[in-house]
Amino acid sequence: MLHHPRFVAAFFSALLLGALPAHAQDAAAQGAPAQDAPAQEGPAQDAPTPEETARAAETAEPATRPGGPSSEEEVRAQLAALAEPGGLTADQAAARAVETAPSVRRAEASVRVAEAAARQAWQGFFPQFEASFRYTRLSDIDQPDFGGFEIGDPAVLEGATEAVDDPDARFLWQQLISGLSSTSESFQFPVILNQYAFRATVTYPVSNVLFTILPGYRASETAAEAQRAQIRGEQRQVALRAREAFYELARARGTLVVAEKAVEQVEAHQRQVQALVDAGAAARVDLLRVQAQLAQANVNAARARGGVALATRALQVLLHEEPSGSLRLGEDFSQTVPPPSESLPELTARALDQRPEIVAMQQVEEARERAIQADLGRRYPQLALQANLDYANPNNRFIPQQEEFNASWDISVLLRWSPNEFGDARQRVETARAQLLEVQADMARLEDAVRLEVAQAFEELRSAQLAFEASKVGLHAAEESYRVRFDQLQAGAAVTSDVIDAEAELTRARLEVVDAAIGVRLARDRLDASVGE
Repeated sequence: MLHHPRFVAAFFSALLLGALPAHAQDAAAQGAPAQDAPAQEGPAQDAPTPEETARAAETAEPATRPGGPSSEEEVRAQLAALAEPGGLTADQAAARAVETAPSVRRAEASVRVAEAAARQAWQGFFPQFEASFRYTRLSDIDQPDFGGFEIGDPAVLEGATEAVDDPDARFLWQQLISGLSSTSESFQFPVILNQYAFRATVTYPVSNVLFTILPGYRASETAAEAQRAQIRGEQRQVALRAREAFYELARARGTLVVAEKAVEQVEAHQRQVQALVDAGAAARVDLLRVQAQLAQANVNAARARGGVALATRALQVLLHEEPSGSLRLGEDFSQTVPPPSESLPELTARALDQRPEIVAMQQVEEARERAIQADLGRRYPQLALQANLDYANPNNRFIPQQEEFNASWDISVLLRWSPNEFGDARQRVETARAQLLEVQADMARLEDAVRLEVAQAFEELRSAQLAFEASKVGLHAAEESYRVRFDQLQAGAAVTSDVIDAEAELTRARLEVVDAAIGVRLARDRLDASVGE
């Protein structure tokens, strides 16, 4: 409730007017002069004549009252009193709130998560490398005995070969007899109980790169862009909340300035009435009424100080600062806020084009579409290339096995397809398409909300500017009315209740000027935020 645009002004207006008599409150609310209240019970006093009042006013202490032209100069002076040199501006408050906002840091963390997912998807474009080492202990077995056979007396066979006349034929017979003689002894394959194997595998998923990995990577990149747009949207929201808290503090400060000025005004009125009573030109009941009004004005000023303290703490919380007294405001509230240079349709079109929320939603929609493409790619057969390098002891490619390390390699082309993966991909596609419809519906709803928000902010700014111009006219009229009533009281042509009503109306007019001036700035900031600035 503290951040409501008109809460502070309405609250303190009620406070400042709450102590007035019932007839004065009605007259102040209707803008008409109030009738004097009936005399309270007490000692009867004759009402002073105008001549007596005038003579008493000549001898009374002069009291301050508004004077001189006060339309534009008084408004500027009243608004300039809210600022201090070197104080905090709305832009600085927004920047400091964005720097320290936990919600912005959380959005930044979400971006890092999305970027990590995109980098993980990027790894799919590279070949898959795998290295392994395997040690195997085998049980001992009995290998079969490959025995030799008898081929006869070698000397007889040698003599037979000598009888062959053809030299080539004789050479062949000699080689055959020599080979048969070498295999005549029995032999066994060795039993190797310890096996060591190093394997390196390289796999490149050719079809997945085209149909699954590439769309998935693009979807991850688009999701990361959507998260970055969410950061900008969160920064815009935090900045707007900080500006609203800043202007609520300015409203509270303005209310305090008006309350303190009302105290000074009532004190001056009290001195004047005291002089009239001492001179016998005014009834004592009038002095009592002014004293009651002064007491209520002091109460209202104290409550205004409490409102300033609360608004200050609210802004410090958004800026994540420790409570350390008051914050100085350096914004020049007397400067004129220019109206927008674009029409409502132009502002709406720009908002639909650059609002971070819409940009993020568009990127989410694009990411959903690419995720559908990635899921569709899972339905196709998968083609991959694979190469293996083995360095083993013993290496099974070498026969007979030997207890030593040997290297071998192989290259394969793999083509696989699974009906289970086909069914799973089909369900994934259906889910992704349903999620895409949800995003599209959210996009349409968001665009409608943006159009309405821009229109409301545009009309609010126009209304705030008109209200500010009207408040300046009202302040000038209230000051002139108070001046006339004050002069009439001194001349004996008015009663105290008339001045009290004029004071209440002047206080109300001052509050409205402060509220309207800050309302214009807040409305302009809201319009800029609705457009996406």
